[in-house]
Amino acid sequence: MKITDVETIVLEKQLPAPIANSKDARARYRTAIVRVRTDEGYFGLGEAFTDAGAVAGVVNGLKPRIVGLDPFAIELVWHRCFHGLARYDAHGLPVAVLSAIDMALWDLKGKVLQVPVYELLGGRIRDRVKAYASDLHWQEDPTAMAREAARFVEQGFKIVKTHVGRDPEDDIRRVRALREAIGPATGLMVDINTAYDRPTAIQFGRRIVDLDVFWYEEPLPPFDLAGHRLVRENTGLLIATGENEYTKYGFKSLFEANAVDYAMPDVARCGGLTETKKICALAQAHNITVSPHNYSSGVCLAATLHLMMSTPGTELLEYDTADASISREFFLEPPEVKDGYVSLPETPGLGVILSDALIEKYGV
Repeated sequence: MKITDVETIVLEKQLPAPIANSKDARARYRTAIVRVRTDEGYFGLGEAFTDAGAVAGVVNGLKPRIVGLDPFAIELVWHRCFHGLARYDAHGLPVAVLSAIDMALWDLKGKVLQVPVYELLGGRIRDRVKAYASDLHWQEDPTAMAREAARFVEQGFKIVKTHVGRDPEDDIRRVRALREAIGPATGLMVDINTAYDRPTAIQFGRRIVDLDVFWYEEPLPPFDLAGHRLVRENTGLLIATGENEYTKYGFKSLFEANAVDYAMPDVARCGGLTETKKICALAQAHNITVSPHNYSSGVCLAATLHLMMSTPGTELLEYDTADASISREFFLEPPEVKDGYVSLPETPGLGVILSDALIEKYGV
């Protein structure tokens, strides 16, 4: 069997209302799905967490390097692509595209062999994954955020994550309102989305310590590893970061800087399932827990679930409760969400499909 083609399909969904974080607000969700085809009619799906409109150009640049290769030779394809990135960059957009191609190959292999991808990644080690509600976005009104947080608790989630990081004084009030709304038994994660400088991150972190924050996420720009270590040491909070890191080489630097407690590789950005498994092994060697970043479509959600179902040292699935990112419509059998845990059907491959109806509905 040989790879014959690699396609890019851009999907876009208008959101019922804009969602915001510390940096901006968006009224639509857009993603790029990559489909790898073979000469025997099989295909696999992957996703790139990056600028969707730019994916096709990189796909077309990498395609000649992998057409004709055995789709089961996933490591070979990965290295052909990675070393082909020299004219692009071994970070950012090109690695996200590589991630999508890699993800698609695992999906394809599972479909051909009629087994779930988690069996190919080492076998199931758990039946379900604990999830947290991740879509508690910044709003002008803290009371509205508090109501939404309480709703997540009613749905069974034991941990919720909020996105703040604009005005620190206002955001203290937001975090306090959220803690009051969810009560002391529910975990509260605070995500700054890289907005602060070092003094602000430390000062804000110290002020939320008494609110029993589960973790403090991306308080600084991702390149400031020394700063993350300073925030960690000067607040006593657990630091979560890594969604903006790429490949095992980026995470090696992050781990060696003692800058993180929860590493957050994104399967659709950091190098795909092949590379994320290696990042997880590296994290284990540094006694660091992996909690993958996941705010993409059902394709990345599926890949993340298969990774966590088969990989020790991973915990806490990031979950989009509102389905803003075109999630459930991708699944042949949607994952079950119950009491804050997510279970995965035993569907071959990643268990996702890109139907003509889905393309008709969301295609750009």
